[in-house]
Amino acid sequence: MERLGQYMADLGAMLGQQNSVHFVVLREGSTGIVHRVSQEAVTKVEQTVFEVSRGEAEVVHLNAYREINKRLKEDNATGVLLRGDNSAQLLDFPGRNEPEPSAPDAVTQSGFIDGVVISLGGKDNTVPVRIQADDVIYRCTTSREIARLLGSYIYGDELRLSGEGKWLRNSEGEWSLELFKIQSFELLDVRPLSEVIRELRSIAGEWSSERDAWGELQNLRNGE
Repeated sequence: MERLGQYMADLGAMLGQQNSVHFVVLREGSTGIVHRVSQEAVTKVEQTVFEVSRGEAEVVHLNAYREINKRLKEDNATGVLLRGDNSAQLLDFPGRNEPEPSAPDAVTQSGFIDGVVISLGGKDNTVPVRIQADDVIYRCTTSREIARLLGSYIYGDELRLSGEGKWLRNSEGEWSLELFKIQSFELLDVRPLSEVIRELRSIAGEWSSERDAWGELQNLRNGE
């Protein structure tokens, strides 16, 4: 019954208009959840189902559809959403018949990440490192030499870490960082912008007001 309750909850979330969608009866045989939609909500529910079928519905409805389909696959089953008189199939749940997802696309490229060292250590030559940036934790590796230097910054100031990252793209087109190989790093300047501006203004410039800075730049460009 708990599993059935999960199906019913997801069905309600997928259809939306939950105050207007009412459970009627559980049909015997192949499990059929019979529900009734209040007349004033029929148009909106049908539109939501149409958008779900095209993958264009709001995230909450699409996620509920995926959860139903996922459970059907786990239960070695399939499903359909039918109109009340069984005259038309509104939505298909392939469940067990859905093909296995293909391996995610992978791209390796140079770049950098910013964050704080929160974990460092290991006995191999390739040292595992964990970097935290707000609520995101990056899984990284580095050499022993760089690991020794990073040890001074664990739970300390924010760093900019440069290297090579492996990025994966899932079936929904979302990219995530799988692994980052740290090759170098530098301490980020975390001072307030106002302080940096004051410091820049205090530095005596090499250009005096009597020199033609623009003219000299043009000369340099022309090789004079």
